[in-house]
Amino acid sequence: MKTAVQDPLHFLGESFTFQSSREQTLKNLRLIIRIRWFISPGIFIIMFIAGLAGFSQQSFLSENQLTVNGINLLIILILNVLYMVLVRKVVNLKPLVFLQLLIDVFHFTLTIYKTGTLTSPFKFLYFLVIFSAAIIVSGRASFVIAGICTVLYSLIILGEQLFIIPHQEFFSPFEGVQQSSSYVVLSWTFALASVFIFAGLASYLAGLLHKRQQKLEESNSVLNRKNNTMLLLYNTSKALRSYRKVQEVADYILSQLLYHLQLDRAILYINVRNEHLHLYMVKRHERDGEEAAGVDSAGLNIDIPLRADAGLTARCGLYQEAYNITDPENSPYINRELAVKIGLNPFAMAPIVLWERLVGVIGIDRSMKNGSITEDEFQILQMFANQAAITITNLESVDLKYRTQLGI
Repeated sequence: MKTAVQDPLHFLGESFTFQSSREQTLKNLRLIIRIRWFISPGIFIIMFIAGLAGFSQQSFLSENQLTVNGINLLIILILNVLYMVLVRKVVNLKPLVFLQLLIDVFHFTLTIYKTGTLTSPFKFLYFLVIFSAAIIVSGRASFVIAGICTVLYSLIILGEQLFIIPHQEFFSPFEGVQQSSSYVVLSWTFALASVFIFAGLASYLAGLLHKRQQKLEESNSVLNRKNNTMLLLYNTSKALRSYRKVQEVADYILSQLLYHLQLDRAILYINVRNEHLHLYMVKRHERDGEEAAGVDSAGLNIDIPLRADAGLTARCGLYQEAYNITDPENSPYINRELAVKIGLNPFAMAPIVLWERLVGVIGIDRSMKNGSITEDEFQILQMFANQAAITITNLESVDLKYRTQLGI
């Protein structure tokens, strides 16, 4: 027995992405990658201008600075290129995204350290990583990234205060302020608080955006489904006008129901002299490479008396009422003998009626594993029953084979 493999990053929370939104996630990733292409060179240019203008404590054109910042910029650009390639090939994007976020955190931490730590104007770069985590991964991920940022930032401050690592004084206007303990505590506290406050805001906004996106996708899905249904009914009405035989009409209607609603089976019963319902045709959906086939009553030879005690199909025709049965096992009107012959799945049926005259009954079913008939599908079934009533009634008088077959 195969065991489910747990997501190693499940602690980050459920991803905001939906089944149909991988492409949207990729678009967000590509947008952030493009932004990174400007961030790293932008920082490089700002530091370069600061050095030329004399705002820098260190000469940016020195061999040491050019080497350190040049290598830093080159590594980040190479990682961006590698990341763009991997994004297209990796199926599970979450580990890859989180890895890139960690790389960004370390990169921005190094940048902040090289530009003065407490006096660095680049601490806002942490906000970009936090917001990226909230948008692409989850709200919880934004807090995880915020925690990592604060830990690294705090370690640098402690390292400088304990003289474990040298302080990097870069912007000359802020020279010496880090020697004030009150400034260190206030600046450190403000940075930590702002990071987590921003993480909360980013998490809220990301959740709000994704909920709006989900509602929009659901609305679009409903509109598309209704549009497809109207188009289907139009095409059905147009096609039925070209048929001259009841068998062709039955085959077309059952086939359209079968494939449009993704059913397992569609069944048509015909009323014979108001005495019984004759199973005229059964169509089954293609399964395991088998083609859908129409089966007439010769194969099953089923006649259901038009009596209330003859089962739900008979009641549907007798009382001219439609039924949607989601739990057939517990329905009191199920004809158990008939269920043995044709099977028992969640099903729906609708009477085919014109001018209060019963023409027949049309039924559909779907196996339990594929889901019961929804209310929208139930309404579509009834609309198809109305289409069938008009067409079959018009053809009854001219289709001699049909009349002979049913003895009417």
